[in-house]
Amino acid sequence: MSASENNEINAEVNMDDALTTEEKIISSIPSNQNSVENITKAKELLEKVKAQNIQEISDSVNKSTSGTQIKSATTVTLGTDKTLTTADIGNSGTSTSGAVPNFKDADYSTSYRRARASVLIGPGGYGTGGAWAWVGKSIYVSGSGSRSANIRMAGNIKGETSAFAGGQSNTDINLIVKDTTTGTSYTTSIYSQSAGGVGDYIVDESFNDGISVTLQAGHYYNIYVSVDGSTAVYYAGEAGSDFGPGDGDDGGQKVSYSSIVIDF
Repeated sequence: MSASENNEINAEVNMDDALTTEEKIISSIPSNQNSVENITKAKELLEKVKAQNIQEISDSVNKSTSGTQIKSATTVTLGTDKTLTTADIGNSGTSTSGAVPNFKDADYSTSYRRARASVLIGPGGYGTGGAWAWVGKSIYVSGSGSRSANIRMAGNIKGETSAFAGGQSNTDINLIVKDTTTGTSYTTSIYSQSAGGVGDYIVDESFNDGISVTLQAGHYYNIYVSVDGSTAVYYAGEAGSDFGPGDGDDGGQKVSYSSIVIDF
C-alpha cells in the first residue's frame, strides 16, 4: 500500500465516531514505517505465537490423561502388531494478540479422525493469530518388559500457507506419540511450511509417516496428529494458515488419518 493510500484510509477512519479500540490503534500506524523493520518485528512475533501453539497443544494433551482416557484406551499386547482405525481423543484452540483484523477457528472430530485449524490476519494492524487442533488414539500396552515398535499413521492433508506484503505465517503438522505414564513425547514432522513477505503454498496430498518408539508394558500412550498455524503482521501485510473452514471458506481443508499401525 502506498503512503498516499495509507493517509486516505487514516483520514476516513479518523472521521468515524464509532471507532473500536482496535481501529483506533490501526489508524495511528505511521505511513513511513520502515518495511524492513516491519518484517523483522513480524518474524519475532511469529516465533512467539509458534511457541504458544506448541505449549497450548502440550497442555491440552496433558489434560486428556484422565479417567476418561483410561476407560477408552485400546489394549495393545506387547509384541503383537495392531492396526487402529478409530480416534477417541482430541482438542483444539485459537488465539490472537495485538490489534489486527482476524478470522480464525479450529475443531476436531473423533468420528472422522480429523483436525482442522485456520487463521487469517490482516491486512494491516499489528499482532498475531494462532490456531491448532489434534486428534488421535489412546492405547494401553499389556504384557511384560519393553519392545521397540514402528508406529505409522496414514492419512491426508489439504490446506494453504500464505503471506503478502510483509506478513509472516507458518504451518506445522506432526505425528506425536506421548507416553502419558512418564510424560515423554516422540515427534516426527509430517509437513512444515513457512511463508514470509510474499508467498502462497498449497498442499493436497496423502501421507504415511512413522516413528520408532520403545513401548513399555503397563504404560498408557497417546498417538495423535497435530496441526498448528501461526501468523503475524506488524503494521503491514496479511498472513494465513488455512487447514480448515474458519477463515471464511470451506474447500475441504483438513488433516485426517485413516489408520495407525503399530508394528513390532
